[in-house]
Amino acid sequence: MRRTPWMLSVLAPLCVTALAALSTTSARAEEVDEQPQLQMSKPIRCMRGPEGRPVRVQCEPEGGGQRCLVAPATNAYTGEMLEGLGMCTSEEGPEAYAALAASGARLVPALADALPGYARSDTGRAFQVKFDLMNRLYIGASWVPTFQIRDRGTGPTFGPFARGSAEAGIHLSILSPHARARHELRILEGSATFDDLELNGVVFSYDYQHRHRRPAFWLSTFIGPPAVFPVAARTGWGFRIFSVNDRPPAFRNALDMEFGELHLSWHPWQSRDMYSFLRLEAGGDFGHYWQNRAEASEGLDTGQWYAGPTAAVRSRFSLGEGGLHMITTEMTYRRPTAMNGVHGAPSGAAINRLDALLAYEGVLLAINDQPLSVRLTAGGNTRNDLVEDLRSVELRLSAGLRMSFWAPPRVFEPMPELEDP
Repeated sequence: MRRTPWMLSVLAPLCVTALAALSTTSARAEEVDEQPQLQMSKPIRCMRGPEGRPVRVQCEPEGGGQRCLVAPATNAYTGEMLEGLGMCTSEEGPEAYAALAASGARLVPALADALPGYARSDTGRAFQVKFDLMNRLYIGASWVPTFQIRDRGTGPTFGPFARGSAEAGIHLSILSPHARARHELRILEGSATFDDLELNGVVFSYDYQHRHRRPAFWLSTFIGPPAVFPVAARTGWGFRIFSVNDRPPAFRNALDMEFGELHLSWHPWQSRDMYSFLRLEAGGDFGHYWQNRAEASEGLDTGQWYAGPTAAVRSRFSLGEGGLHMITTEMTYRRPTAMNGVHGAPSGAAINRLDALLAYEGVLLAINDQPLSVRLTAGGNTRNDLVEDLRSVELRLSAGLRMSFWAPPRVFEPMPELEDP
């Protein structure tokens, strides 16, 4: 009798709870949206209301008079001053409020202003509604059923159906509007499966992309009416330092340490803030590979050094400007060539490695403004080893949750359009 996967039994109730909380939050958000809210970008007068409590007032012309939004400046439950408020253009006493009411202005109850990326509940509490998932520290857990096949003697086999995984990492994405560039860093990012202890990780990776102010050249077409189009050189570069793949499902005794990778990149498409993109990469890497991972303890004199070309196609798409949903794709190719012979694998032998991944991540809810997201992936890879020349194909799915910390609000900062010199 097959056991229920323990990861599935843990994650299923968590997902149900998250979806229930999400529907409750959405209903509450609809109620809040019905009430007008002060805008931080417009002048706000701070006064004392009829009962002496501080209020925030924002007036606009309406017909022959004024329409004034009036919002409490204190929490409805605790009475404490609200956090995340804008600056007051004036500080006035209760007589100013009485004069405003006597002037015939239409006073409309409203919610206080909030910082960009935040909303206000009906009690006045500010809560984050936009998240930049490219700036965070995260931890996660997922269920990872795996299927793999090797040629020569072994047919298709399933990995442990109850295969679970834990992951953690740090993402940083820095936009420089003046330089029209985005810098992306991934630090101490890794995962470990529980049943068979496969380890994957990278210590540090960096990617740079640039959006030029002026086009590299102009393309004129003469099919139909003559037209001219700007062509921008959306180039970039990046590198990776020390990544590890230990005990992959098809080669349970292998260890691959990539010490470094360097690549140039070109972006056929970028969003105006370079948050979403389609990227092509070409470069090279070098590292050390052990067919028998136990030999790694004897030092770098065992195993094989390798170096070879790399190529990749990557994309990221943010669905909307709130950062609540994101789709990423990756397809990478490596062709490491052995630089020394060992255990029957001659120097100069090359192997092929192809990896592909499609991932979706969406924020379900937030706990004290720390987002909890669901992450679904489908991926696979194919590789052969240097010694036996066996090829493996591995397919895997995953469904899990990620808890992110210190993710700031997603801010849409589009770069100006190309200039015509």
